[in-house]
Amino acid sequence: MIKAILLDLFGTLIAYADQEEDIRTAGDGIYAVLVKLGAAMPYEDFVHYWLTCFFPSLTPDENIAETPFLGKILRLFRACGLPEDRAAARQAAADCIADWEAHFYLPEDTLPTLAALRERYPLALVSNFDHPPYVHELLQRHGLARYLEPIIVSGAVGFDKPDPRIYHLALDALGCAPEEALFVGDTLETDIAGAEAVGCRAVLIDVKDAHPQHPGERIRTLSELPTLLDPCNKGCRTSRGDAETYTRK
Repeated sequence: MIKAILLDLFGTLIAYADQEEDIRTAGDGIYAVLVKLGAAMPYEDFVHYWLTCFFPSLTPDENIAETPFLGKILRLFRACGLPEDRAAARQAAADCIADWEAHFYLPEDTLPTLAALRERYPLALVSNFDHPPYVHELLQRHGLARYLEPIIVSGAVGFDKPDPRIYHLALDALGCAPEEALFVGDTLETDIAGAEAVGCRAVLIDVKDAHPQHPGERIRTLSELPTLLDPCNKGCRTSRGDAETYTRK
């Protein structure tokens, strides 16, 4: 029996309008700050440096900034032979996030669905994001925060999905066993694999039908989730236009 729902943020509650363009342009603001600081490198070289600095986790010696994202920007500054200018790092982070935010939106069904679900279940957020203050600001700005407790952000707790510890933080806060929780997310490798590994029921939200062969439960929009959870629909497969919802057998 499901007693609680855990939700991813980006790609689940917040949708991407153009994820490829989002990824391509998100570094523009950081590059502009580098140039102002005196870095002389082609944009293509910057992309290589940034990816090298962004994906690896920070070492304990590097994890000294307010957030992991700022720490990674400072690591980029060092890699480019620049001073560790924290004000410039904060500006680079703000510009990067502003560029990135231009490519996502809040779907119309997110708030009504959360309101309906919250009447039946406690809802927790479990998000991979290196700049937690932005997540909290975004949740408040879009009216999402009032439905979500706890709010677990990887940059604040020190580990990312699919690390089982991040799921257990939410489960422990809810007083819920893994088999009593359902997780909804948009990535197979982090969200779904991680949730299933700890014993949660996992539902893939696949807005653009990118994973039609996924053997597990799958929805196209968040508004399909209440129907998926309705006991009378268990063991059924229903079709809504070009979207399919697979329920447990």
